[in-house]
Amino acid sequence: MSGENNAKKLSFKTKIGYAIGQMTDSTGYNVYYFFFLYFLTDFAGIPAGIAGTISLIAIMWDAVTDPIVGNISDNLKSPYGRRRPLMIGATIPYAICVFLLFNNVSFGTNVKFAYFVVLAILFWSCYKTYVIPFFALGAELTDDFNERTTLRSWASVFLQLAVMLASAAPPMILEMAGKAGLQGARGWNAVGVSFGLIILISSFICWACTRGGEIIDRNQEEKKQVKAQEKANLFKNFLQILKLKPALLLAISVFLWNITTVFMSSGAVYALTGLLRASAGQQSTAFVVQCVMGIVWLPLINMLANRIDKKFIYWAGMGISAVIMLCFTFIGFGSFPIWLVYVSIFAFGNSVFWTVYYSMMYDISELDEFKTGNRREGIISALMSFFQKLGAALATWVMGLLLSTGGYDGSAAVQSESALNMIHYIVTAIPAVIGILAALLALTYPITAKRFDALMAALKAKREGKPYTTDGFEKLL
Repeated sequence: MSGENNAKKLSFKTKIGYAIGQMTDSTGYNVYYFFFLYFLTDFAGIPAGIAGTISLIAIMWDAVTDPIVGNISDNLKSPYGRRRPLMIGATIPYAICVFLLFNNVSFGTNVKFAYFVVLAILFWSCYKTYVIPFFALGAELTDDFNERTTLRSWASVFLQLAVMLASAAPPMILEMAGKAGLQGARGWNAVGVSFGLIILISSFICWACTRGGEIIDRNQEEKKQVKAQEKANLFKNFLQILKLKPALLLAISVFLWNITTVFMSSGAVYALTGLLRASAGQQSTAFVVQCVMGIVWLPLINMLANRIDKKFIYWAGMGISAVIMLCFTFIGFGSFPIWLVYVSIFAFGNSVFWTVYYSMMYDISELDEFKTGNRREGIISALMSFFQKLGAALATWVMGLLLSTGGYDGSAAVQSESALNMIHYIVTAIPAVIGILAALLALTYPITAKRFDALMAALKAKREGKPYTTDGFEKLL
């Protein structure tokens, strides 16, 4: 990688193509977290505690096998690069699994348990095979500190569009399917087909637009990776990344905020149907407002991240949203418009997280290269994905247990007071407190723009065999 490449700006085609690839990730991811638990409890007839356990098993499988995909991605030899062949190869089975995931079967609870566990494991296996190389590709497209944030801002626009579709479209699709005679669980077939097509189309656009955009010299990189693989096995590589202080701190904050996100996303449909008795149209409106506000916040987030610092907007954004969310534990949701205000506040912190976190993750690649001589974007992406899934798995499982403890009954037209109270805490106090912890931890994250510039200057000299100093970024080491 040459010094000229360090300052290279990305073309519009590359930015928009990579950003559209975010929809492949976020469409399946969010339709799962918004509706899979709800589908199991209210349409497949599975008790809430068992439904949460299904998600726990599947997501934990995904988390513990993340390093394997990251390692394969880092060491793949292909004329099309290390990342894109895995991405495109995973797309078709990933789309098929999205369709199958929301299909009920007429078996007993035990057989249904096994059926949905297997399907959910297949879904997450295909998902990870796409998404870990996709995230790693973002680090290979540019190593400019601010350009990475801009790239992720573009991706965040399509992330929010995907969230909008994944959250707002299913209630409307179900309503239209019902009018066409596809009642209950059968209406979810139409949901699965719709999102499977979105996954296929967005993935192929990303493949085409990012082709040849990597700045890494592949031959040189492959030699480095083979050498690294000879010295350390998969899990030693994983532990080496964890020993980097910025990686560990970022990973724990990712773990915590994903608990917040899953409680809010999976809990929203229960809050809208149970607490607010919202119609299908109102549910869609609520999800659309949340996603639109996520997009509205993006220019401010990108400006602050580039003018002040990623670290500042990262902890401040999460912290401000979480503190205000905590206040709603006592304010409550007296009307539908108040819920819209609430999700708009959450959207700010969530948009900050999904925009800035990946950009911060990319910056760890240069620190890893400086300390070890190896670039392991795939392992770094897998590490963050592991902690992300760990938080999501724990949140989904605990949420199922909390719903069960509160007496939630998916077949009941009206929930008990204890169930409604539990739903209230699931979307207010619990995610707010965890979000505050994530923000406090992020305060200690050491990579800043000034330190990154000093690191890049030393790394450039080291690559060229020239003398270098660690002055200005000692705290990263």
